[in-house]
Amino acid sequence: MATQAVEELLSKVGMTAAAEKVKRMRTARSKMAVAYEHYRYVKPEKLQAFQAKLAQQSKRLEFIPLEKYEKVPPENVLKDLEKAIEVGCFDKFEVAEIRRVEDPLLFGVINGCHDMFFISQWDEDVKISDILKENEG
Repeated sequence: MATQAVEELLSKVGMTAAAEKVKRMRTARSKMAVAYEHYRYVKPEKLQAFQAKLAQQSKRLEFIPLEKYEKVPPENVLKDLEKAIEVGCFDKFEVAEIRRVEDPLLFGVINGCHDMFFISQWDEDVKISDILKENEG
């Protein structure tokens, strides 16, 4: 039975919580398919390895929800963010910033997906190439 059909049947028989769970899973799969096609991605173990490297320098990569980020990014980052919003596959965006570094990274996030999707970067303080090799993600 197709996922949407299962969702409809669950709703019809009164299993609304299960129907909502199936709907969330179907939506997340659809968003992930688009995100993996259009953006580089960073697996959790890559972020952990980068965090360990930073820890040796007494630094840490912090993730700040976009709506709470107070600095103004460069115009190219704003344009990349605008394009990512238009693609419509991300549930939220987070800025990845190293403490005491002025030029962070911008990631797209999909609820239920452990990978993070690279959108853009400010200048050269922290770069996606610090986390991923050229052929990764």
